[in-house]
Amino acid sequence: MGKPEEFDPRLKSYLHRGASTPAPAGFEARIAAGARRQRRGWVLQVAAAAALLVLAVGLGIALQRARQSVGVTPTPTPFASPNINPTPTPTPSGPYPLLPPVSLRMISASTGWAAGSGTNRILRTADGGSHWDDAGPRGAQPGNWTTFFLDANNAWVASSLQPGSDTPDFSVHVYRTSDGGKNWNSAGVVAAGQGWPSSMSFVDASHGWLFMNLGGAAGSQGVAFYGTADGGRTWTKLSEADTSGSSGHLPLSCSKGAPVFLNPSTGWLPGSCSAGGGPFFYVTRDGGRTWHNVALGSPAGWGSTCMCEVTSLRFSDARNGVFVLTSYGSAGVPESAVYSTTDGGGSWRPGPSLPAQAYDVFFIDKSHGWTINPKANNSLLSTSDGGQHWSTVGPIPSTQGVTAGRRAASQPATR
Repeated sequence: MGKPEEFDPRLKSYLHRGASTPAPAGFEARIAAGARRQRRGWVLQVAAAAALLVLAVGLGIALQRARQSVGVTPTPTPFASPNINPTPTPTPSGPYPLLPPVSLRMISASTGWAAGSGTNRILRTADGGSHWDDAGPRGAQPGNWTTFFLDANNAWVASSLQPGSDTPDFSVHVYRTSDGGKNWNSAGVVAAGQGWPSSMSFVDASHGWLFMNLGGAAGSQGVAFYGTADGGRTWTKLSEADTSGSSGHLPLSCSKGAPVFLNPSTGWLPGSCSAGGGPFFYVTRDGGRTWHNVALGSPAGWGSTCMCEVTSLRFSDARNGVFVLTSYGSAGVPESAVYSTTDGGGSWRPGPSLPAQAYDVFFIDKSHGWTINPKANNSLLSTSDGGQHWSTVGPIPSTQGVTAGRRAASQPATR
């Protein structure tokens, strides 16, 4: 705008040239003073804007440095190639998020496994649930996955990527550990063609089944069974739900739960119909190739039909088993009861009710069992009288109390 001392003369000259009528007395002085005040205000505005800019830049730099100072656990890189005896890879010590857990299996009163959703974490306890160790495969593919824990040493993970990812064929990678989760190997690949792994079941280190969820419309669920006789290295498709209504076929209608096998031949598949048809079982006697319906009544007072769901089907041996039947009632409030059998599923009788909202019950015999109570910070509850009474063992850790150990997983096998 020029030097300050040149401003007043230039303004006076401009007013004289452009005025059509004489200016009032003192008009030029008032205009000049106002312009100087306006100019000083403009200078102050520029200075304030510059100060704000410097402050914003300084805060941005400080924030960036603060972020860089926070420790972030890097995502482990899968191994370059499969290894029959992989060298355990150390992982950083610290807490790992797991819960809410979606699978619990107690092998004995002291040893058990738990698996969580979304975080691909597997935990193992050796003291009845008081403390937990991270025992999951580090190189497993993320996405839809399911687990099965046979005993204290043998466990499997079946994992497929999300639909629309790099595996449009919905292939499922199976991982296995035989040393309690210290090391994991790629056991094999299931070329399922469609669907995602919903559950697995093994009766020994060799014979197992993979239950694939194929999706479906409201009131229906497509499923398919695959079996292995070599610990998960190779898989064969055994059966698939359809609409034929033929004897021995699983129906496409109604929802299905997680199947449980007693031996290489006999297995149970729970289910329920949302239209008030009540719960049911399908049983196979030929290893999953054919299935036959077994009717199941509702507990006394629940009516002949109910909006029910069958979960947590478990057999502690060939004759003794339990499951949980949950009714949602007209108000939508869940009410659960434990059913038990002592004749291999030939008959079932209702037993005691579960604590409110408890889920994933597991019994190792007809008396000793565990469940998870989400209302008490996902606490582990135990019973020694068949579910008549429950006591709190302690919370399964979510972000604290999990010890990181040495874990390894080999690269998925190529097709």
